[in-house]
Amino acid sequence: MYIELLEKLKNNESLTRGESKRFIDSVFTGKIPSSVLTEFLMLLNKNGFGSEELTGFAISMREASNKVAFNREVIDNCGTGGDGHGTFNISTTASLIAASVGVYVAKHGNKAVTSSSGSADILEASGININLSPEQVSLCLEKNNFGFMYAPLHHLSMKHVAESRKTISPDKTIFNLLGPLTNPAGARKQLIGVYSKKLIPMMAETLVNLNVEKAMIVHSNDGLDEISIFDETNITEINGDKINNYTLNPKDYFDSDYRMSEIIVNNTKESLAVLNEVIHNKPGAARDISLINAAALIYISGKSNTIADALNLCKDAIETKKVYNKLKDLIKYTNSFKDA
Repeated sequence: MYIELLEKLKNNESLTRGESKRFIDSVFTGKIPSSVLTEFLMLLNKNGFGSEELTGFAISMREASNKVAFNREVIDNCGTGGDGHGTFNISTTASLIAASVGVYVAKHGNKAVTSSSGSADILEASGININLSPEQVSLCLEKNNFGFMYAPLHHLSMKHVAESRKTISPDKTIFNLLGPLTNPAGARKQLIGVYSKKLIPMMAETLVNLNVEKAMIVHSNDGLDEISIFDETNITEINGDKINNYTLNPKDYFDSDYRMSEIIVNNTKESLAVLNEVIHNKPGAARDISLINAAALIYISGKSNTIADALNLCKDAIETKKVYNKLKDLIKYTNSFKDA
């Protein structure tokens, strides 16, 4: 089967959703040699790939994952990474704020690959136990409105991909886009940052294919895969099968002129220090970029009808120490599983 697909790629032909899924199904069950997968991924990079291939990959990876069963609506804030700026972990900080406002956040993430600090790194450094079973993540969501799904524990089949990705590195592959599309808790509401504006239309089409309920895909003009407070952010908002494109201007929400250098860190220790400053309500760029991204999560969840209203809820959560207490509760609760 794979010989036929390789020939199609060599002839610069696109693959269907079904062809892509069947190929990756075989990869995830160890039936495809690493040399073949490497060639396949390099041909995809050379030709370029679209939403049909990406959808097929995502469906396969979702089916192969260790899923989290939870009977309430959840939201995820997981980007592609790879923007190269070395900021503190904005998405994780924003997710903690959103959980403190009452949204159920099923955060999907990993340790750093290209950034200074991944979501798993900063949560583990804060004292949270990230090595939870799917059942424990579900309990954590129920108790704390926040559950972290450490990607290697939920996507064991990715071990069949590691050698090929290492061979192709530092070049990115289609797998760099799959993290936000394969939430093990089945999140149908999402805030997704991408490392290139060019990726937004393909990601939007893929999310529609995957029956997302509501989502925002973001990339700022300063290159961040987050909503920025330094420049305008390009946003594609999805509501069911409706897609709306617009820009968010930070000056509509903040008066200060911030510089990106204020949120750059070199390692996890520095990233954690910034997170702690944010949850203790220290004014500055780190707090406000966390707030605007948290506000987007609240808006996507449906808890607020506008970003402005959501922003007020997030500010209140920090000012009243709800976010600080949320982190304390998460540390205590997740570590209780170690003693069970």
